[in-house]
Amino acid sequence: MAISNEIIALWGAGLSTSLAMIKIWEIWSARRRIEVSYGFDGRPEVGNDIIIRNLSDKPMIITYWELLFCEKKGLKWVTYRNENPAEDTSDISILGHTSKKINFSDSDYFSWGHKALGGKRLYLNLHIAGKRKPVKRLVYKG
Repeated sequence: MAISNEIIALWGAGLSTSLAMIKIWEIWSARRRIEVSYGFDGRPEVGNDIIIRNLSDKPMIITYWELLFCEKKGLKWVTYRNENPAEDTSDISILGHTSKKINFSDSDYFSWGHKALGGKRLYLNLHIAGKRKPVKRLVYKG
């Protein structure tokens, strides 16, 4: 029984296409995913928390971060104030599927809400080891 060349070619094309789709799915699902949320409190002694979640399997190291207060100028959001970590802050390591809190209390406390921010936005700029550009995530719409 002879198998035609067309059937072998179609089988090879179908198999290689399905393997390529599986590989693309693996790469897509293994990408680095970061979520940023908040836990704001009205009391300066308790402070405001910004929560960074690593949603991927791989651990990541945050080498530096900035909290940006931005306002709309034309079509762009421009920074008018920023908060940086203390000088003695070392790298923040976040394991896969875990989270880290950054607390802003006492002297680092900031007012929030629509009345305090007046339509402005709060962003977190994360410098991650191994990435060239920082990752900018929206924390709060004022």
